[in-house]
Amino acid sequence: MLLTRWKSPLRRVLGDTAANVLIEFSRIRFVLFGVLDLMHPERGGGPFNGQQARVALFESILAKSSPAIIVETGTYLGSTTEYLAATKLPVYSVESDRCAYGFAKARLWRRHNVHLKRGDSRAALQEWLDGPLHNHSSGPALFYLDAHWSSDLPLGEELAVIFDRCGDAIVMIDDFRVPFDSGSGYDDYGDGKVLVPAYIEPAVHSFRLRGFYPSTPSAEETGLRRGCIVLVKEASLIRDMEALPLLREAIPSSI
Repeated sequence: MLLTRWKSPLRRVLGDTAANVLIEFSRIRFVLFGVLDLMHPERGGGPFNGQQARVALFESILAKSSPAIIVETGTYLGSTTEYLAATKLPVYSVESDRCAYGFAKARLWRRHNVHLKRGDSRAALQEWLDGPLHNHSSGPALFYLDAHWSSDLPLGEELAVIFDRCGDAIVMIDDFRVPFDSGSGYDDYGDGKVLVPAYIEPAVHSFRLRGFYPSTPSAEETGLRRGCIVLVKEASLIRDMEALPLLREAIPSSI
């Protein structure tokens, strides 16, 4: 967390008492956001940013492809993680922020199929895919990538880790620009760190990936109306994605 990293400078400038108040307030905000999320999921909280069409899309992918495991990067307050846990599948989720991780850990303590880790998403993916997830054989692995919320954007490296180790991956990227839908929100962290097709082009080219966007217009979506893209490599998974009415394949020039 930013204030925690600046603890020493804050104390030098403001003194111990004022600095501690700011740091504690920054921690409390996670609890407040979490409580609001639990009470009012329709206001952008709840799973998948409160987006009902995104939930329907995710459920259609689950039904069509029957994944064996689900992996999430960016647990945050655990809203989407809690939804994923209800599938009864093994869920692996990683969060880098200490306070968000603590809230999610408390929220999910009864979900015994959830393996929650605090740390860097790239390192966690490597650890899991080289370890407990190395030989998953009862179905593909479904990844939900949502660890992008700072200047250190891990998405490109996450894709490389995943598709280098897991050919039967289905990857859904949150906060991604949908080229034909200006109403879909996406993340922009400055030059070279914008979640647009050009950013993932190296991974698409290297691993020969196929991309699919939501077919539901953002105007018909609920919640925060963020865009996304689904990436697959294996031929059978490409056919699965092509068969889903809630997805629209990206043409190569606009992926």
